[in-house]
Amino acid sequence: MQLAIAAVLLAFGPASFVTEAGKAADEAAIRAHSASFAEAFARGDARAVAEGYGEDADIVRPNQPAVVGRAAIQAFYEQMFAGPLKGVTKTSVVDRVRFVTATVAVVDSSYTLDRAEPALHARGASVTVLERREGRWVAVVSRSFRLPAADPPKP
Repeated sequence: MQLAIAAVLLAFGPASFVTEAGKAADEAAIRAHSASFAEAFARGDARAVAEGYGEDADIVRPNQPAVVGRAAIQAFYEQMFAGPLKGVTKTSVVDRVRFVTATVAVVDSSYTLDRAEPALHARGASVTVLERREGRWVAVVSRSFRLPAADPPKP
């Protein structure tokens, strides 16, 4: 019985068995994953954006239905970069990385979307679950939502 409990804790429990050095390296790899996504987004490179997702990943973006699977995610971004996101600059910040297990992390991030014409300025936040698979971190679930516009400065 104790062996079974230990196995469950190792499989699903907190990542307390991860060394601090290993945890720091994993967090750095996750932040690099986020930077890679941002660079691909800036280039409008849907294929490179999709490469950061697992084959079985799913995403939900504001005002969009769920998109399931890496190929569908690539197709979604191809459509978005050719239309609604054409010319949009996205600035992202990883606000927090929390390890659920040694191979699963939840990333909270915030972002802004900007474009001169047609004018766009939007703020949002994302929650993304990443999993280490075959030695690299990939997004498996991502949910983004828009935040209300910041109040204008008072005179």
